[in-house]
Amino acid sequence: MAKSAGPATSRFCSTADNGNRSAILHNDQMTNQPADVSAKPTGRDSVKHALIDATIELIIEQGTAVSVREIAIRADVNHGLIHTYFGSKEALIIAAVDAVSQRASSGIDKTGFPRPDLARQRAGELAKIIARMRLDGNRDLFTSHPVSDRWVAAIQENHDDVDELEAMTMVATASALALGWPVFANHICEVLKLDNDQRAVINDRIDALVAELGGIPD
Repeated sequence: MAKSAGPATSRFCSTADNGNRSAILHNDQMTNQPADVSAKPTGRDSVKHALIDATIELIIEQGTAVSVREIAIRADVNHGLIHTYFGSKEALIIAAVDAVSQRASSGIDKTGFPRPDLARQRAGELAKIIARMRLDGNRDLFTSHPVSDRWVAAIQENHDDVDELEAMTMVATASALALGWPVFANHICEVLKLDNDQRAVINDRIDALVAELGGIPD
């Protein structure tokens, strides 16, 4: 597991997991959940997982221009292992981005609909990775898009009067709201001086709107 410093806290927009709500981490930087401190990774799978986790954390914190050495230091492995197991930094970044996509796909139910709060899971890593990719070069590094693809198909299967274009429009509208909140929530809460309870209410309202706009059944 990659090593990471814990997030700074504030009286605004910082709360623990409450029931079925996701934990909200407050950090002025776009950081991922802190990793547990553990023994130095050994073995192919352990090293690969550590490198992927470190890359995800650093992309969220710094962007895709993060260096090979920074990734290796965060993962607590020799930097040469990046080339041994992935071939290049670019290939590692793609593997890391796909790992985020795979994690997100676990929030899709058996009918193909995502949970309304999917973009907030794991401290909003999906939304923040997408934001970094687009800001750093306006590129799509995902090799597949399981959440949006299955969401569009699910809408069409559950709504006879909705064609593919309308289904894509519904997904696009709901996604814009769902992905935007994890990226900008800390800023908005601090500007408006909203506390933890108020933020939790907003989370619930956003979830309801995402479900409504995206045709997600109760």
